Amino acid sequence: MVVGVVIAHERCVVMGVLVMEVVAEDVVHAGVSGDETGREEGDVEEGDTVEAVDVGMSAWVEDLPTVKGDFYALGHIPKITGAIDGTHVALVSPRRSEQEYRNRKSYHSMNVQMVCLADQYISHVNAKFPGSVHDAYILRNSSSPYVMGQLQSHRVWLIGDSGYPNLSWLLTPVRNPRTRAEERYNEAHGQTRRIIERTFGLLKARFRCLHMTGVSLYYSPKKVCQIIVACCMLHNLALRQVPFLQEDGPAGGLVAAVEPVDSEEEEVEEEDIDDRNNAIQQYFQ
Repeated sequence: MVVGVVIAHERCVVMGVLVMEVVAEDVVHAGVSGDETGREEGDVEEGDTVEAVDVGMSAWVEDLPTVKGDFYALGHIPKITGAIDGTHVALVSPRRSEQEYRNRKSYHSMNVQMVCLADQYISHVNAKFPGSVHDAYILRNSSSPYVMGQLQSHRVWLIGDSGYPNLSWLLTPVRNPRTRAEERYNEAHGQTRRIIERTFGLLKARFRCLHMTGVSLYYSPKKVCQIIVACCMLHNLALRQVPFLQEDGPAGGLVAAVEPVDSEEEEVEEEDIDDRNNAIQQYFQ
């Protein structure tokens, strides 16, 4: 574990072991539900649960004004409650269904969907899909539509890139802006959405096993999913709950580059642009 402060080796080991044990034993802890137990290591199957919704979600939902205010400070788009995107974590070629794990860049990976808050706290992670699966498909098959549906009385949005459909609760960029208002919206959108890229960079700086640095995780897909969720839990602990992991500055002393934008991301058909158009007219004219 790479952090910007000196931490007793024993404490790091204990934290990591405890989190991995919790994930592996399929109990709910800190909002993370681990895989089913009692099966051999292998591919992630339909019954596996490696999607985690932070148990603190109810707390930040109750504090929506603060969450929205923090996001507004990033790019001056109101009513944003999370930035969503996918990132790839490399693993060795699985024994089964190898092609499903080969992504567009021709290496094997898990495509991990995350949602973060403006302070880089990970409020949601879905780590159960192989690298060939598109971000939009992962979104449709995650708990995000349900969670955001429950929040629609608050008229809030997630913010994501053009790899997602524009929905009543998800704002994406205008693909071909024709007005100055649409250009201003896109500029604000990019400034706000960049926080998820910085979060990926910080997470992978803290846990180099998640970073594509010439090596891949030498574990089964199911175990890789567990490792990813465990790292997200420890990342959140470092941000919020563990005093001896704190350091001046939001990155805890780490130098974490913004994860590069995947310019090859396949655009999807926009589904519901009325709310986005209304937002542009109301806030960016």
